[in-house]
Amino acid sequence: MLKNGSKYYFTKLTDGEKNLYTHITQTLDTFEPALSVHAGMGQDFALDMERILTAVFFDNPGYFYLDRHRIVIKRTPMYLQLCFQYDYTRAEAEAFSREIKDKIVAFMCEAIEPDMTPLQKQLAVYQFLQRKVTLQTDGLDRDSYSVIGALVRGACVCEGLAKAYKLLCDYLRLASMVVTGQALRGDARVPHAWNIIRLNNITAHCDVTWDTVAGPGAYDYFNLCDADMAADHIFDAALYPPCNPNRINYFHKNNLIAANEAEAKRMIVRHADSEFFSVKLLFPMKRDGLAELGFPAGTLRFNETQHVVMWRRG
Repeated sequence: MLKNGSKYYFTKLTDGEKNLYTHITQTLDTFEPALSVHAGMGQDFALDMERILTAVFFDNPGYFYLDRHRIVIKRTPMYLQLCFQYDYTRAEAEAFSREIKDKIVAFMCEAIEPDMTPLQKQLAVYQFLQRKVTLQTDGLDRDSYSVIGALVRGACVCEGLAKAYKLLCDYLRLASMVVTGQALRGDARVPHAWNIIRLNNITAHCDVTWDTVAGPGAYDYFNLCDADMAADHIFDAALYPPCNPNRINYFHKNNLIAANEAEAKRMIVRHADSEFFSVKLLFPMKRDGLAELGFPAGTLRFNETQHVVMWRRG
């Protein structure tokens, strides 16, 4: 089956929970219909199964062939049994796994060079998903939430993108995890999933879904700290590693941060021949005042929450 990589959720479990986690993954790897754990195996049955199953499925996006919500759990004083209903046969799942591996190998041959830094590899993953995946808004099914939607069909919801992002990072040996919470769209709160990545001892948020919606070249949510992410995302910070201000944020790394209008105008002149570029503003700005900064003729997109302006020619 598909490669498994970093397992952040596993590290947060108790010893008893880790034991059951391991039993579950072994069962799913071999497509067994059920797992029975007896009291004599030293297992504590008073466990939070939701917490364990969340860890299994978010740590291992390769388990696309099983819907966690269809697992039947039976408990008695002497044993715990989990009954699994697979969405695909083993042969079908293995065929999909081979197809996904082929796509990942093609991506790595095309976009990854041996001397690339971890940050460059992460950016390549981001750009690959932005080019290849469309956010799905209707006709949702089981695959819309998995790597099948993202990497086979090329259309999925945020959870599918976050899992695909983690899977690609796993293959590149980049530590990544899926994060769940809510996204703010005006006054509305909607369930949402994105990622946290760890590069060279720096931990940061990245939301490839929202930047994919914005289009190629959008990096509004590439390696944000907790404070910036919290501007339009809601998450339980106690569940995740802290993401402090960093130097791998896209705008910091590429010197695209303007402290005042004069700096913004100089950046716009420097990038006037580009097809598109973005700048993060550290000074107050309203949408109707953007034209005064001197952007060339083209299309402007303003992310008021993140204070990012993106210009595109044409």
